[in-house]
Amino acid sequence: AAAVGGAAATRGLASGRPSASAAPCRSRVPSELRARGRRSGGASTTTPRSRAAMIEYVTRGEWYDGEIRRFVRIDNENPPGERGVLFVGSSIFREWREARDFAADVKPLGADVTNRAFGGSTTSDQLEVMEQIVFPHDPKVLVYYCGSNDVNAGVPPRVIRDNFLEWCARAFSRCPSARRILFVSIMRAPQKAPVWNELDEANALIEEACEGWRGIEHVGVGETSRGLKLSFVDVNPLLRDPTSGAPLTQLYRDDGLHFHPGSYDVFAPAIVDAARRALDECGDSRAGGTGGKP
Repeated sequence: AAAVGGAAATRGLASGRPSASAAPCRSRVPSELRARGRRSGGASTTTPRSRAAMIEYVTRGEWYDGEIRRFVRIDNENPPGERGVLFVGSSIFREWREARDFAADVKPLGADVTNRAFGGSTTSDQLEVMEQIVFPHDPKVLVYYCGSNDVNAGVPPRVIRDNFLEWCARAFSRCPSARRILFVSIMRAPQKAPVWNELDEANALIEEACEGWRGIEHVGVGETSRGLKLSFVDVNPLLRDPTSGAPLTQLYRDDGLHFHPGSYDVFAPAIVDAARRALDECGDSRAGGTGGKP
């Protein structure tokens, strides 16, 4: 299936979420997390879902309502195939889907691939919509990029890590096919220079958590038999000058945060390669897909 194309999307689509290019500000820590859940697939088909399997979303008055309703409509009309790869996160992944030929970029995976990133999202937002954009896909491999907006909003690095680990626990618990989750490092964009220390701390905490993660501690007895694993994919070395360590500013648009479409050539292959290795590690056959979905 072909990925959605078009001009590079602006962050959050006039959603009301503050711009990430604004100066970092303090924000209250996300409130208590509420568990949700569901299940289903990843490949393109023209057969609509049965009523019993329909994904539902009740408008909540949140800035992201329109984006989630769009995802729900697409997936109810064209249910994804099971045991594929699911990309989730914020604007960096969203623009990968909207501003490039995402399907061509992920074709080496040889699996059904779906991208459900929405711009402006935080790690707490990702927890709130798992019922709609994660559980119905029942992916084998999940690729996660989020935390950038948390850092700008003043969310403590430990909360970012804990939100991600909670997201992983729910994904493994509710997606029977899930075996691997990849966390793509929060990128050290020039716009984030005032909060690089906090960003680096969040990345370090999550990398440490991935290395020490044990399914039996976070999901439950018996889950470890599925071979569950978390991995940290560090793309920041690709985004800085190897001598000075300074960001490669030519990769970024004027906001110093989002990338020119061609800049994805610098780091996207590393993410795809990590996802391919994750699929190979799973040991059983892949979903025989042909590329990325919208």
